[in-house]
Amino acid sequence: MGDLLSETTALWTIAVVLGYPVLALALVEAYRHLRAPYPELAKLVNLLQVSVLPFVALHLLLSRVAEVPSDSTGAKLVLTALSISGINAVLLGLNLLVRLGPVANDAMARTPGLVLDLIRLVLVLVASAFVASSIWTVDLGSLMAALGVGSVVIGLALQDTMSGLFSGVSLMSGRHFREGDWIEFGESSGKIVKMDWRSVTIETLDDERLIVIPNSALAQGGFTVLSSSTRVFGQNIYVKFSYGTPPARAIDAIEYAVGSVDLILRDPAHDIDLMELSDDGITFEVTIHTQTREDGEAATTDFLRRLWYKCLRENLQFAGAANRKYRDSGPPKLQDHQIQQILGATGVFLPEADGFAELMAAAEIGLFDEGERLLQAGTPCRRLFLVVAGQLSVLHGDDTSGRSLQRFGAGEFFISRFLLTGAPSPVGLVAETETMTLSLESIHIIDFLNRNPALARQLEQAIDAIDSGLAR
Repeated sequence: MGDLLSETTALWTIAVVLGYPVLALALVEAYRHLRAPYPELAKLVNLLQVSVLPFVALHLLLSRVAEVPSDSTGAKLVLTALSISGINAVLLGLNLLVRLGPVANDAMARTPGLVLDLIRLVLVLVASAFVASSIWTVDLGSLMAALGVGSVVIGLALQDTMSGLFSGVSLMSGRHFREGDWIEFGESSGKIVKMDWRSVTIETLDDERLIVIPNSALAQGGFTVLSSSTRVFGQNIYVKFSYGTPPARAIDAIEYAVGSVDLILRDPAHDIDLMELSDDGITFEVTIHTQTREDGEAATTDFLRRLWYKCLRENLQFAGAANRKYRDSGPPKLQDHQIQQILGATGVFLPEADGFAELMAAAEIGLFDEGERLLQAGTPCRRLFLVVAGQLSVLHGDDTSGRSLQRFGAGEFFISRFLLTGAPSPVGLVAETETMTLSLESIHIIDFLNRNPALARQLEQAIDAIDSGLAR
């Protein structure tokens, strides 16, 4: 009998001595491979390796190898630690199964991890009480009473901390916002970069400061969700024009500027309202929407740039322009001899030709912002564009990559047959840099060519060369 016991003890010793390092190494490797793709599952593996496996090995050494009596203090301590760590691991596994496993649903997936962790903590404490009652033969009623008194004392000591904890649980359970959303609280607004049970950390857009806002302050005060995964960012821009600018023309200019900015969403639609007739001008409120708060800043800049260039071309004046130190000079201007030289350099619109004076008088000067469209694909336009300074790029109507079909620099002009006929344009025309142009309407060009048939053949050759380039 003694030999049998010795043999059993030897087998358990070998099993523990060899099995523990093998299992520990296997769990370490599993953790290393799961850490990046499955961090939640890696957390469970790490818990098994750090807390459960050592207590299993220690319990086997005491009970099977050293044959320590089960009612000894050491054996009870080890068994208690093993039971609690095992319960914790099982509950963590159930937590992962509910949130990420095959039984997961949308409601559980949206439940904050902090809430599930708190539920797991409560269950571990309750299970630990039953373990202590079973192993240490402690009266469970007395233990619960002691825990209740202790909870009251701890709750009073940690009143502020618990307030922040429950505020955090309330905020995250309500799913008002999540990391990556933009919120406004008091005088501060920014992007949420971190959330925990105590506070919310936001990063401001202006100077990229990090601001930590306690959850209790957010729960007690009002906050605004500026943009989220389910809510686009909306903002109001105020523009003030002088009384010399007709409101209808101002609204048309604003409509053009909004429509020329790709970052501004078409749904929800923008809104333009005349807000006030004050002593210093007419104020318009422009409401736009963008996908994110970052896009909102960029869209505002592009909108105001496009509006400035449009108003400059249309000779529309902003409020206060007459009071500025450097007065606005109005739309861009060229002297008559400059226009004559620019048109003559084309080899088609010669100054000595019949009808040149009328053609020169009809020429319109335009200054366009970088990226601004002079011609939208799919819309008719009966104009010739001659580049004075800068560069124009021709883009295919269906090409969203921005690949240029042709480029026209200073001294070159863009014309095509569809521009003369008034048919919808298959291409778009964009200013690659700030670009100044002279443009001529087709009706004035046709009148000029009817008077000068020889020059018409030269323009025909230029059109053929441009159209062949567009067809490639």
